[in-house]
Amino acid sequence: MENDPVRVGMIGLGFIGKIHAQAYRSIPFCYKNPKTLAKLSAVLRTRTGRDQEFLETLGSPFVTTDENAFYNQDLDMVDICTPNALHMEQAITALNHKVHLYIEKPLGLNLTHAREIAAAARSAGVLSHTAFMMRYFPGVRQAKAVISSGALGEIYNFRAQFFHNSYMDPQRPTSWRLQHSLSGGGALADLGVHMIDMMRYLLGEASWVQCRTRTFISHRLDSPGSSKMVPVDVDDWALCTTGLKSEAQGYIEVTRMSGGMGDSTRIEIFGSRGSVVIDINDPLRCEYYDQKSKQYHFGDLDFPTPEGESEISAYWPPAKKSLGPFVNAHTACIYDFLGCIQNGKQSSLNFDDAVKTQEILEAAYLSASRNAETIQLPLN
Repeated sequence: MENDPVRVGMIGLGFIGKIHAQAYRSIPFCYKNPKTLAKLSAVLRTRTGRDQEFLETLGSPFVTTDENAFYNQDLDMVDICTPNALHMEQAITALNHKVHLYIEKPLGLNLTHAREIAAAARSAGVLSHTAFMMRYFPGVRQAKAVISSGALGEIYNFRAQFFHNSYMDPQRPTSWRLQHSLSGGGALADLGVHMIDMMRYLLGEASWVQCRTRTFISHRLDSPGSSKMVPVDVDDWALCTTGLKSEAQGYIEVTRMSGGMGDSTRIEIFGSRGSVVIDINDPLRCEYYDQKSKQYHFGDLDFPTPEGESEISAYWPPAKKSLGPFVNAHTACIYDFLGCIQNGKQSSLNFDDAVKTQEILEAAYLSASRNAETIQLPLN
């Protein structure tokens, strides 16, 4: 290593914050001769005194509830892992300190917030990156190479599903993810935003969207051990039909109520000369069907890396050093951004790109509020 580690300040250390922290810590173990390293220097959170053993494994970073004390540390970048409603204020503060910025998805509580964050990042002249980590699954990169080569011919249609069962239990108390004022949306904002990003990454931009949503459990316990019930004002399920600028059409279906299925994430894309299927339960490969030869192809596929892309092997931890697919993908996403910082190069997942995904999400919710009215893109 010729360069000093990137000094990271993290805001929030809940579930996803711990995943990010584990990624920073694991870089020296996941990559042979890593080109860049990170040091978790500071953590800003609502309460201190928690997770002491875990923090020790991270090198005992400075932990505080004081924003000024946090920014008094010598930081190169800030990683925001807090509820969506907090992203904009925290991002603007970070950008005022001229640090590079990494934010969990979605970029903002809504499109207005996302646009303001992106504008502030441009004005600050810093590098930015959004945690759309599903782009880093090797199977997704394989599919991207197949599609970009033209092997599928004209893309006809697609379908994407992200099924999760995290809120099946009606006795599970509410959380910030079930409060619109904090989350900006339910299953569609939490899970569907990944599928929207996948659609854009693999197939291009959307021209219109129609959407329906539904909430199955309308009230939940206020907190563990409480008998007070509070309303749930976000979606448990969503179905979006989308038309692309290429004239292909397809749908995205998401839910956090898929009892018995656990996690199921699958994308199918059909063209005039074949199809590809991505199943995140098998994250290392896609399934490619060649209509001409009437054959399915698996494993290593001999398609060139698309222009502007890097070989995924530079980011995905090798099998012997795997942390599991979920953490591997987050690690690859973070490692990519650290390289951007080291090289002074803007990420392809910068905030301007994230705004485009947020715009489709906002259009989908607008459509759902209008009984699945077709909403044309872009939004004003």
